Amino acid sequence: MNESLEKANRCSLPMAHGIALITINGIVCVLGSLGNLLVCLAIATNSRLRRASYYLLFSLAIADLIVTLICEPLLLGVISSMAFFNECAASLHVAYFISFHLSCTTSVLHMVAISLDRFVAVVFPLQHRKFIEGCALKVMLTLSWSIPILAPALRYIVPRAVFPGSFIKFLRMTTFAVSYFFIFFFYILIVAFLLHQRKARKQLGTRTVSVKFTSRMEVRVAYTLAVAMGAFTACWIPLIIAMGFFTGKPFVKQNIHLLMWLRTLALSNSAMNFLIYSAKIREFKEAFVSIIRKMLRL
Repeated sequence: MNESLEKANRCSLPMAHGIALITINGIVCVLGSLGNLLVCLAIATNSRLRRASYYLLFSLAIADLIVTLICEPLLLGVISSMAFFNECAASLHVAYFISFHLSCTTSVLHMVAISLDRFVAVVFPLQHRKFIEGCALKVMLTLSWSIPILAPALRYIVPRAVFPGSFIKFLRMTTFAVSYFFIFFFYILIVAFLLHQRKARKQLGTRTVSVKFTSRMEVRVAYTLAVAMGAFTACWIPLIIAMGFFTGKPFVKQNIHLLMWLRTLALSNSAMNFLIYSAKIREFKEAFVSIIRKMLRL
């Protein structure tokens, strides 16, 4: 009897929460899909955006599209089943978890690649083009996609006797923690370099105009991507902490509606990046406006 009641509580979502969650996730799904498609179209069609560094943003937009086109609809199905039918929708849950972990790991690894790219662009501007147009871009893109795919493959293909679930969870947590360390490490180095550069500029009093322009452009892009990383942190960290990814003890296991709100917050990050780009990077804003105008004329 107690087990049936516990299962009913896990599979039941208050109607008010269900309707609100469905509405918000539906908006995020549509807005995020359109926005990330705009990012892909802008980079593919605008010559000023066809830079090696922006290919990382293109790849990140593809990762966000996995969320808005696959993960969000699956979560909507889970929420609808729990709110209207008091059912757990186990098969949808499994598919959701696979896409959820794939999107989370892919996003954070792309953030590492982007922060490394910005570090080289700001600190070593003369070597940046050679670095990013060489094998570095290919290596970063390969790792950003292959590592997230590896964990689900190990979990669902390789026998548990070889790779137990605890090992897969440890691998996922380690990947996330190490990735986050490198994100902040590279940006701390960028900030330290810019402070040192400002101090040196004051002492010298002069600087070449072209170098100043290049530095300002790269710093502006670095600042914009730092904002994007801050948004990622604000959206994902509450769920990661609540699920006990670091402590091993989830805090929201019995509070299903809070868990669904935290999942919604995490997935909503995939609809934010294109808004940040359009607000902070002029080239993206102009490209978005141009694409929308062309679409309206059709």
